[in-house]
Amino acid sequence: MHKKSILMAVAKYPATYGHTTVINNLCKGLNKMGYKAAIGAFSFDAEPPDNIEKIKLSKFKLLTSGVKYLDFDIIHAHQSRVNYYLLTIKPTKPIIFHYHAASNKVQELNLQLMMALYKKRISKTICVSQKALNHLQELTGKCYATVIYNGVDTSFYNPNLPRPYKKGEPQLLFVSVLRRYKNTIMLIDSMPQLLKKYPTAHLQIVGAGEDYERLQSRIKEQNLEKNVEMTGKITDEELRLRYSSSDVYISASTNEHCPVPPFEAMACGKPLVLSELESHKEILGASQAGLSFSFSGTTNICKKIEEVYENEKSYSEHALHYAKKHDWSNICQQVASVYDGFM
Repeated sequence: MHKKSILMAVAKYPATYGHTTVINNLCKGLNKMGYKAAIGAFSFDAEPPDNIEKIKLSKFKLLTSGVKYLDFDIIHAHQSRVNYYLLTIKPTKPIIFHYHAASNKVQELNLQLMMALYKKRISKTICVSQKALNHLQELTGKCYATVIYNGVDTSFYNPNLPRPYKKGEPQLLFVSVLRRYKNTIMLIDSMPQLLKKYPTAHLQIVGAGEDYERLQSRIKEQNLEKNVEMTGKITDEELRLRYSSSDVYISASTNEHCPVPPFEAMACGKPLVLSELESHKEILGASQAGLSFSFSGTTNICKKIEEVYENEKSYSEHALHYAKKHDWSNICQQVASVYDGFM
């Protein structure tokens, strides 16, 4: 049976952290399965992974000729913005829209407009969680969609790694682009209370973004320099060792659909303490790998950290089991089953 050629399309590559992780791993996994998977964008600020073809998209050609000029069987789009160009002219081949998230009002309005104009031209929609599907339908009405969660490379992220960045007990870790809605400041504000119970507790915040300086200032205001570290942007090799060095993965984010870092943390055997978002509860309910906390204040978050840390072994076992089920090889099989519908 002929394996199809797939073009993963974004406006600009790399996209945001989670999008890029998904796109890269889908391409690598699908190529191993015998598909021809490539990455298409209007501009590239970095090269795709080794052996992944780069396709420079032309806005002019898409607006005048449509997707027929692209030598691929299926176009798999990962952003609303690129869909305007892919769908302006009625497509001659399947267009799949992979809905990751709309993290602010501008993105929501853009999504609503795109779907109002072109929903009927989208062949199939993939949502990264039930929360994402619910959100999409709240904004744009009923759509034909399937839920396929994000995945994790369980050979790269695993529980057998060394722990060179271990600096406290418990060691807490948060990984993300640092934006206001990530609510990272709540993690910092919880540390003084947590230190009363655990005097050597340590929090590591991995990532860069517009909230970086504000968070640094908050750490200094509370004299937490010895107990909170901001690493900035780091390599994937260092990142996996940050996961392995931690005891608990934590997030106080106020807006997520299916964040990638909790999957990476679980693959390293780390339990989760996550804010009470619908998407977080979805992950915790399916994995049984941790607990959620309310946004009511730092007391609740500290209580949940204590409960998870004191029962770390049990939560860790659940985390590893869930991560193995969501290895990228399994996720790619699920995506391939969507492609098979267009044989």
